[in-house]
Amino acid sequence: MNRSLHDLLSTLSYDPYKDTLFLAGDLLAKSSEAGSLAILDFLSQRQQGECFPEIHPTRPEKASGSVARKGSDCKGVYPVRGNHDQMIVQWRAWREWFEPLQLTFPSANLYRGRFSVPSFPSVTNSESATHDVGPPVGTGSQFLALIESEWLRDRKTDPSGIGSDPQEWADIARKRAVGTWRAEWWKRIPQPGKGRAQKDWIMFGDHYWIARDMKPEHASFLFSLPLVIHVPSEHFFLVHGGLLPSDPRRPADDERQPLAHLPSSDDVMSEQGVDDYDYALLKVDPPQDILQEMGTTGNLTRHEIEELRIAQERSILRDVPHNRDPWVVLNMRGVRKSGKVTRRGDKGTPWAKIWNGQMKRCNGFKKVAPDAELNAEDAEYEDDAERSITRFGLSQGTDKDEDDALPCYPSTVVYGHAASRDLDVRRWTVGLDTGCLYGRRLTSLVLTRKSGSRKPTRTTPPDEDDEEDEDESSYEEEDELDEYATGGPFGAVNSRFARVAGGPAVSRTRKPKTWTRPIKFGDKGSDLDARLVSIKCPKAGDFAGP
Repeated sequence: MNRSLHDLLSTLSYDPYKDTLFLAGDLLAKSSEAGSLAILDFLSQRQQGECFPEIHPTRPEKASGSVARKGSDCKGVYPVRGNHDQMIVQWRAWREWFEPLQLTFPSANLYRGRFSVPSFPSVTNSESATHDVGPPVGTGSQFLALIESEWLRDRKTDPSGIGSDPQEWADIARKRAVGTWRAEWWKRIPQPGKGRAQKDWIMFGDHYWIARDMKPEHASFLFSLPLVIHVPSEHFFLVHGGLLPSDPRRPADDERQPLAHLPSSDDVMSEQGVDDYDYALLKVDPPQDILQEMGTTGNLTRHEIEELRIAQERSILRDVPHNRDPWVVLNMRGVRKSGKVTRRGDKGTPWAKIWNGQMKRCNGFKKVAPDAELNAEDAEYEDDAERSITRFGLSQGTDKDEDDALPCYPSTVVYGHAASRDLDVRRWTVGLDTGCLYGRRLTSLVLTRKSGSRKPTRTTPPDEDDEEDEDESSYEEEDELDEYATGGPFGAVNSRFARVAGGPAVSRTRKPKTWTRPIKFGDKGSDLDARLVSIKCPKAGDFAGP
């Protein structure tokens, strides 16, 4: 993955002095451990403001230097946390607690020095094997070093038997330790959970070793990664798994849903829907600034409408309980009819379909200030006097069904995670995971300002020109099969087609090693140009090097 990442950056002529880099998570544990550590080196040092001249060919005058340049002129790197990143974070945080831990064993005579357990399946006789537990160790780091060496020994000497499955090995070692001093250490080592936690805490898996071997600065970098990045100036979110526009346990037009009403100071402290949620939620500070300053009557300027729009987007993160559940935003692929989230791509309704269905219902909320009351900057961008209506009204003159409309503006989600759906670009969601790990592609979304642009994207009425998009409104199917799966094993899932721009699937069978295509992104009046750039990754399994 490290090689593919740098190939893509080279294809894009990425310049860290000009370009801001966002990443949708899970670049780690996707190839060799060396490759993951190399990516951590690159990203953590870039986040610290170090620009490396050897990797930007667009600036040959800087390539002669051998020392990394630091300074405020180096643009930032903004990754979000992925579900695999989270597994590494968990192991690293646990190790930092466990390694300095000290246990005292007053008398070794209190513990058996040898013990017997049934033979492993690879052993053909029926006799029990006898093992020497060895002398007690005093610190957590010593115990980890001991069991790691034993696992590596068994993996080398019996790769098809005892050394074939690290978690099975750990389970058996844990049982062997009962009644010995080792049991005191093993009881402090976490085990895989059940249900949605079944993939966590796999002993001696890829995440374990990366967590062990990464540098302190790597750990600090991973600990700092947010779950969601909100870019209010362009009205989009970056997340690894997904977001929901409303609580799926209620109708989208329920007055408690964030898109069903304008945000106001009366509901900024709302905790509705939290008490009956099954899991612990993150605390999110309410967006009080603009709401506390606004009254309930009077005219709104375009600037105030923009601020209300941003506040409403923040309320999506705060008022939808699922969006405050870390597991959901890291793992979600679909939603069942019951409102429960699933990580399976072949169950429930894809969350992106739900998001687009509700964004298409957004009919806007408009200002009432006449042109004469706007300041010069706002007036310069005023399109039409017909767009002025009462503060809490809906847009007029559109072909949307007013009974179905919501008082909101659409926002976009850019995400990864759903490799089984491949490239999945709809009007208000951009799914970029194209299965590089499986030898397919690594794809980027490139946003650039249009030539002559003088100010950030402004609020415009919801886009009315997207009738070619398929109807996303019917998303109540139970356990809907993956729309884009071709059936068969994973290698055949969407192997020939990619969904782009909400239309029919587009053939990928003859795509070149590198391809580029424009897409719609953001508001109709946005000053952003958006394009996808995709490169071919090495074949699955060809990740021996970094």
